[in-house]
Amino acid sequence: MPSDELLLLAASRPFQPAPREYRGNMCGVRIPGLSSVPGGAADASLVLSWFYDRYSDADRALIRDVWKRAGYVDVLLSWPDSRVYGRTPEQFGATCRELIDAGFYPCPMLYSKDCDPRDTAGILANIAPVLPQIVGVVPRVCIGWELSIALSPTTVQGLIDALAPTFLAYGCKVYVHFQGGYFAFQQDGGVTADFWHANVGKLTGILHQRDLNDRPDDKANYQARIVDCLQRFAGQFGFPTDSGFGHPFDFIALEITAQPQFNGQMSEADGDAWGRTALNTPPVSGVAVMGSGNGF
Repeated sequence: MPSDELLLLAASRPFQPAPREYRGNMCGVRIPGLSSVPGGAADASLVLSWFYDRYSDADRALIRDVWKRAGYVDVLLSWPDSRVYGRTPEQFGATCRELIDAGFYPCPMLYSKDCDPRDTAGILANIAPVLPQIVGVVPRVCIGWELSIALSPTTVQGLIDALAPTFLAYGCKVYVHFQGGYFAFQQDGGVTADFWHANVGKLTGILHQRDLNDRPDDKANYQARIVDCLQRFAGQFGFPTDSGFGHPFDFIALEITAQPQFNGQMSEADGDAWGRTALNTPPVSGVAVMGSGNGF
């Protein structure tokens, strides 16, 4: 359960909920003239949204302007990446508020395999300091990056159970993100429906990552993989039909071509085409792709 202090803090803050639809571009926008930042791509014009706080005031203003004109209002951030870069919880909170004041919806990742330990208590200890800065502020939050790589299903569920209630209490939407192609992270011997049944009333949906090794140039194959997920969120294969919030779980095609764009192997226009591929996937029984983090 959320602490009384966090609940009171959330209640004291103005809060703008995010729509279910996600409109962002986490690693695809190019802005000529940007300064390079630590960890960024060799092409300094490529913006990684979770490195937003590494830019100067002037560069951030330019990035916001380009995002806004493109219609990209959802901004993926990363508390662990900012933390190891030296940002304090207060600075991270200020970044979130800067984006909100400019009309954006920041969505912080809370855990990273590259920055955090593998035990639930250790991970939560790294997240706890930033909670007072973002609870009641951010309209979306993701439990962590690629949760299925370094953690066990039990640890992932423990993180969801510990963190989701704090954010849900004030109307924040809560998501998970797994390695490429993963749609769930059930216990050994279970099926994908088990994971989502366990998270009714906890998760809004998934920020999905495409498997770049699965016929990487075949857009029809990618759509077929998405349809398989939509069928499940529509209630097939034993899945729940309601997330616990009056609608099915949401499938957001977040990470589609980030790696090839970062590596300089794909243009912004080609990345946008992949985003449109995801968004144009036919709905299943009314359940559709609820946005993209890769352009549109």
